[in-house]
Amino acid sequence: MNILYITVDALRADHVREDIMPFTRSFFDDAVEFTECIANGPGTPWSFPALLASRYAGSTEGFGIPGEEDPHPTLAEVVSEEGYSTGGFTDNRFASSAYNYDRGIDDMRDASATTSWKTFKQFIRENLDHEGILFQSLLRVYHLIDNAFVTASDKESRFVRGEVLVDDLLDWSREQEKWFSWLHPMDVHAPYEAPDEYQRLFLDEPIDRVQSQKLARTAVHHPEEMNDKDWKLQKQLYKAECRYLDNQIKRLFNTLSDRNELNETIIVFTADHGDMHGEHGRGGHPQEFWEEVIRVPLAISLPKQAATRVENQVCLVDLPPTILSLLDVDVPSQWDGDPLIREEEWQSPDREYGFIDVGAELDREHAGVRRTDGWKLLRHQGDQYLFDISENPEESEEQNRIDDEREIYELLSSTLDEHLDQMQHRRAHGQTAVEDEEMIEDHLKELGYLE
Repeated sequence: MNILYITVDALRADHVREDIMPFTRSFFDDAVEFTECIANGPGTPWSFPALLASRYAGSTEGFGIPGEEDPHPTLAEVVSEEGYSTGGFTDNRFASSAYNYDRGIDDMRDASATTSWKTFKQFIRENLDHEGILFQSLLRVYHLIDNAFVTASDKESRFVRGEVLVDDLLDWSREQEKWFSWLHPMDVHAPYEAPDEYQRLFLDEPIDRVQSQKLARTAVHHPEEMNDKDWKLQKQLYKAECRYLDNQIKRLFNTLSDRNELNETIIVFTADHGDMHGEHGRGGHPQEFWEEVIRVPLAISLPKQAATRVENQVCLVDLPPTILSLLDVDVPSQWDGDPLIREEEWQSPDREYGFIDVGAELDREHAGVRRTDGWKLLRHQGDQYLFDISENPEESEEQNRIDDEREIYELLSSTLDEHLDQMQHRRAHGQTAVEDEEMIEDHLKELGYLE
């Protein structure tokens, strides 16, 4: 049995719809769909420890996961020991070998972590005086140099297209007998630069790369400058990227079917986080815990499995143990997640809470918790919100319930603090992840977290 693990970057749960992603919607309809899947972080750096190693990002200092000396195994390491060939296909630096996500992967195609531009920047960091004139001059023109590299690479968009990653995956898997393949396409991550034919499905006229990049920067860093027309354009561009990706997923599945491999493959389809398009006056995926950011799609398909829907809360940290359970492989005791299938029954974990961590340093004023009944506490570095998602799905800030639901607030607050205490204990007694501050800053800028 093969395993295909798809973790789309920045795909909102509410966009897996027939009018936007028709093929993906049909796949979800025929699979086991989890309608309340919660990301354990508001962005790639904080979700991928959960997705690939079933661990909370808050459990280690730094970004990514520790190196191979770490006693906490990754999903790929476990399945590799079970005799699977393992391949990884990504163009997100925060989900690459630069942050140790190649652990257990035989063939890691992480394009942006192995480019000449990355090698050049690494050389600069290691060999130039950071206070010197040359280094400071290069720092000031970083974005100009970066754009020159993108242009010189003759890429249609800032990130490697899903078409390329799918082709790489298909070429690689053709040569394997039993494989685990992880695919992380970047197409629906801003800036939204879908090919013109897909833009025309949602816009009267397509826009060029320069305009889409400018719009994305404004939406993320200066959302107050966006008007209704700008937000509408951003939303339509996002839909165009979703449709483009939908066609690539369709091509991937159809090719596997033509090769008689689809009916021998377990498929897990999810996302690392969502994106905001004007909700709460924000764009992109800020380091906050709104539903648009942390609620992600999840569907699992395996041969002869009847379609069903699970409406209770689950988390990304549960996916690695679920994959092992489907393979009848023991789940490592170090993992934080729980299998979503037990005794051949699909169900949510017994735990009552889903935790959301952020930051290389543990910040008690910057975390969140969501209870299975829909009550949710958000700490946004000084601002706190208590919402009942079942009654207030749009998280209207006027319906902040902290003052009139003190018992629930105190319970959620103490539960979140207990989780953070555990994370602090692990940090004090565990290993660190990647702490190259300048490399991390470069990658945060590239993905839009920093201006």
